[in-house]
Amino acid sequence: MVDLASAAGSSVTEVAEAFGVAPSQLYAWRKQMAGGELDADQAMATFARIDVSDLPDVERPVADCPDPAGRIVVAFASGTRLRIDGIVDPTALRIVLAELTR
Repeated sequence: MVDLASAAGSSVTEVAEAFGVAPSQLYAWRKQMAGGELDADQAMATFARIDVSDLPDVERPVADCPDPAGRIVVAFASGTRLRIDGIVDPTALRIVLAELTR
């Protein structure tokens, strides 16, 4: 996250919001890394396994649900991130992700 926030065209606030952390925490990590307190090369990333499968039928469309807007951040192995804000059509998202991961 610190590397993402430091990349050209990126902002600490945007990265913090995308990953659900406070911007102040990201600034603190950046300061610790600069001071040698955190070693990015020895940090171990942990990941949660997720399985994407067919979505169950819903009783009513997502558009009818109260406040359906949200945020999805997909991080690919290449380091590329895809951020999707707002209402997302599940079928369209499934197709796009399938094509991007081929």
